[in-house]
Amino acid sequence: MSASLSPLREEIDALDTQIVELLARRFAVVRRVAVVKKAEGLPSVLPDRIAAVKERAAAMGQAKGLDPDFVSNLYQMIIDEACRLEEKHFASAP
Repeated sequence: MSASLSPLREEIDALDTQIVELLARRFAVVRRVAVVKKAEGLPSVLPDRIAAVKERAAAMGQAKGLDPDFVSNLYQMIIDEACRLEEKHFASAP
């Protein structure tokens, strides 16, 4: 490995750690949302909210120089996992 790449790779590794930690925190909140939705009789999937989250993320990404389609696709994967977690909670015992 190039000596000049080593510090950059370390920086990327540190950022990856932060990304995974943030995803874990996000999904912990999703689990709490599922509890509230179930208790209040709300559906697990809210299409308007999904669209709003993706649009907001794409706009934020674009403002930071990221491809909005990439950010939207990334958030679709995150949202798919969030929905899976919520549906799993809804399927569990009351």
